[in-house]
Amino acid sequence: MDDTDWLILKTLNETGSLTKASASLFISQPALTYRLHCIEKEYHTKIFERRSKGVLLTPQGEHFVRYAEHMLVELEKLKTVLQTNEQPLEGTLRLGISTIFAKLKFAPILKQYKKQFPLVKISLKTGSSVLLLPELLKNNEIDLAILRHDFFDWPDEQYTILKEPWCLVSSRPLDLSELPGLPWIVYESATVTKAYTTFCLWWEKTFQTSPSVPIWVNTIEATIQLISSDLGWGIIPKIFLSKTQHLYSTPIYIDGKPLLHKTIMAYKKENAAQPPVNAFIDLVKKQFAHAGQTL
Repeated sequence: MDDTDWLILKTLNETGSLTKASASLFISQPALTYRLHCIEKEYHTKIFERRSKGVLLTPQGEHFVRYAEHMLVELEKLKTVLQTNEQPLEGTLRLGISTIFAKLKFAPILKQYKKQFPLVKISLKTGSSVLLLPELLKNNEIDLAILRHDFFDWPDEQYTILKEPWCLVSSRPLDLSELPGLPWIVYESATVTKAYTTFCLWWEKTFQTSPSVPIWVNTIEATIQLISSDLGWGIIPKIFLSKTQHLYSTPIYIDGKPLLHKTIMAYKKENAAQPPVNAFIDLVKKQFAHAGQTL
């Protein structure tokens, strides 16, 4: 018996019909019948009983079919091992990673990828999710980007890795009614990503008065420093908040729904066909198994 015989026995058992099995295996019914007869003759036993409505396994045939199914599974395992050993993954992977994601989440992913595929060369660029990475991706200067950008208009493949709430952050517990009288500390990139527009919408739905004139800073880190010094309040993605900062935070809602910040993986479908890129995509999806999970 060989792998063709194993497949014949498995298919006959599943279909219960010589006609259906021959059609499924793309061989003629006489050829199938002849091969089955040869197996039975070689082992001096009946494997199937012919009936008017098809074929039925004999007690001896059940042992043959279980063996055939087991051997087919083992054959697939062998093929996988041989392909892996004979064709180690090689090539170049060009990544563009958000500065924030690179700083807080990316190192373990890259470490695991390098461990699994040591022969793949990595080209890594980190930078702004708004100003740098979208252009690199559109111009095909990178194969894949991980961006923190809620308003990134990408017409090709994308996968949401993470969702995190925008939080109202202060150095002490605050009642919402206090906010109009306190300085609002805003980092400048919020205007570029249109997040500031969403914040203003939240304010309009929450208060009957205008906010105080914002204090503009150029980084979230600076925003956190000013808030920590009790110089005002801000709206910050949860990923930036650590237990060591001793800050108070609460998610903000619009129309009963939490306002969320997304991290997405974006790439061109044609690039995903490259083995190094496809392997990285699979790894990230496994790392973030619940796509779009919320921190």
